[in-house]
Formats: sequence, structure tokens, C-alpha cells
Amino acid sequence: MSYTSSRYAKHIARKEIIHIVSELVRKNTVNPPGNEYRVKDIITRRMKALGMKVSYHEKKSGRLNIVGTIGKGKKSIAFVSHMDTVPPGDRELWHTDPFTPTLKKGRIYGRGTLDDKGSFACAYSACKAFIAEHLHFDGRIILIAAADEELGSSLGIIYLLNEGLVRFDAAIIPDGGKMNLSIYGEKGVCWIQVTSTGVQAHGSTPALGKNAIEPLAAFVDALKELRLPKKFHPAFDGWTMNVGTITGGIAANVVPAKTEAVIDFRLPQGITSHDVLKALQRIVTQVKKRYPYAKLTLQIQHETQPHIVSLDSEIAQSFHKAAKKLRIPMKYKTFGGNTVAKNLYEKGIPSVVHYPGNDALAHVPNEYVVIDELIQGSILYAETLAQYFGL
Repeated sequence: MSYTSSRYAKHIARKEIIHIVSELVRKNTVNPPGNEYRVKDIITRRMKALGMKVSYHEKKSGRLNIVGTIGKGKKSIAFVSHMDTVPPGDRELWHTDPFTPTLKKGRIYGRGTLDDKGSFACAYSACKAFIAEHLHFDGRIILIAAADEELGSSLGIIYLLNEGLVRFDAAIIPDGGKMNLSIYGEKGVCWIQVTSTGVQAHGSTPALGKNAIEPLAAFVDALKELRLPKKFHPAFDGWTMNVGTITGGIAANVVPAKTEAVIDFRLPQGITSHDVLKALQRIVTQVKKRYPYAKLTLQIQHETQPHIVSLDSEIAQSFHKAAKKLRIPMKYKTFGGNTVAKNLYEKGIPSVVHYPGNDALAHVPNEYVVIDELIQGSILYAETLAQYFGL
């Protein structure tokens, strides 16, 4: 079966998808500060059009989570998308205004078109098509427009789950992978802050001070020799490291007394934060041999655990059967990103992570989504719902 021959295709409206994405992109919800409340009217209108019961939840003022629910029955499934975005970055690298949706050659350009506002439009359209075909299905569908995903979800899905504000058995998360690639596992995140402390002095008399930057620079340079355990879960492709930030110094004519770096490690199952700290401590010892005055401290700033969702789970099988029915050569892999799938996994909720697009286009200048892929994703998700509910 092709996309166009699916019974759900006739319910997917191209113009409506374009309109939803465009409306959402015009609302600046860069996190921080988020301001997800700005999309309230847009999301509410769409959810109510589907006959959904809509509820609103805020842990912090302005950081709005919107939840739409339809149906009755024991079996339930959720779509979890998020309404916050990363900053646009250097505006000079954009060919268009990031908050003015631009249609060109079958694409919509703008911040959040792919990550994750286009994904909401896709999930909404899937729900619309499914409900149109199965008005009285036995089960519940929950459509979630969550806050705060880009900065860890403490104000978003974590808050909703911990407070018992949402309950469901499985989920589709349109927030990672590609049209023919689904993510079933994610590496753990370990952010380690390295702090170097020295003694401040006048820049003209550096011998009277102890420069905090020099030992940190030596530490960062030595990271290229870092070695971590070689044995890890075969579903993962290894570990990665990125020196994400370096801050320090107050003026060119002052010997800096403090400087910090934050290193982002992505770890597969089998390599722990303890392994990382142990390896980094060896580098600290090496640096102190060169800079005896060095005071380097290591602290875990943020940490999540790696996880794998069973491909035998009902949601994974439903998704796989839907893709096969549509003749999509779906591949399955793990990756280094973190989505809300990890938060759901920790609560015992299996999920499928998949993008109606290409996740390589997220967080970059000139972010865009392909309209045809949003349509195809909508049909795929509607077919997944049908498989899940046995229709």
C-alpha cells in the first residue's frame, strides 16, 4: 500500500498542515524563557475541533502544557510534542526571518518548523484522520503540547508525569530520527563542569598571581587522549564528548582567578558517569604535574541514564506493521540525543521516536520541514493508531 491509497490519506489537508505550522512558528517560544502560553489559542482551537477535552497545566507561570484527550476505554496512547524551541542563533546565517514562516519549494522555513511545531501539526493531522474513520473507537488518544523539552522537561512532561496529570500506556514521540528511521534507544547524558581556581593579580605582574585559565586549557587539550571502557551495549555506537562552554576571566589586564568548562558526554549502556570521572581525574593529575598550583574540581551538572525500548513492545510492533503496510523501509537504531522517551521509559511507558522529517535539520540556521513528509508522517501515525487499537 502507498501513502495515497491509505484510507486516512483523504482526511489529511495539506493547507491545514501548512497553516498550523505557520501559526505556531510566528509565536516566539524560544527556551529560555519559553513562553509556551503564546500558542494556547492555536493549540486549543485544533484540539477542540477534534472533539477533545482540553486541560491546561503550569508548574511555572507562562510555561503552559496543553493536553487534549478523546475516547473511552482502558487502552491509551499519547502523542508527545513540545512547543518550546532553541534560539535561532546568529540571524545573519538565516536566509529568512526565523519567526516568519516562509514557504519555498515544498518546504516551510523557520525556527521550530521541524523541532517540534511541525511535528505537532503532523500528530494533530493523524488524530484527525483516525477519528474521522473511527469515531467510536475503543480506547483513548492523548495529544500533548508540552513545555520545556529543550531544557530538560522539568516544567513539561516530567511535571505532568510526576503529578499524575497525564496517564497513558504507550506513546509516539515525533522528535527524532527520519521518515525511514525510528529511534528505540538513547544514550545517557553526563554534563561535567570543570572548575579551575587561581589567584587574581594585575595583568602587568602575572608572576604575582596564578592564572586559572592555563591549567584548564591544558586539561581541555588533554581530553583528546581520554580513554573510556571499550565494552558497552552493542545497540550503541560508542560514546561522544563535546566541550560545550568555557567561561572565565574578567578583563585582559587581570590575571584570571577562576574559569570553568562544561563537557557534554553521551554514554551508552556499559559506560557510567563514574567511569568518566575516574578518567578525567587522571587528566587532572597530569595537569597538576605541569601546573603545581592548579586547583581543578569536577562536578556532575546534569545526568540521565541510557535506555532501550524493546522492539517487541506493542507500540513498537504497531509502528513497524504500519510502516510495512505503507511500504516504508523503516530502520531502527539508537542515538545520542535525548527525547521525552527517556522520561516515559523511567515511568515504565514504552514509546516510538520518529521524525516526520530529518533530525539533522533541527537546531540549525534555516531550519525547515518538508510538507510532503508531514503529510506522509500523518498517514503513518494514523495507521499506527489503527494497528494499536486493532482496527
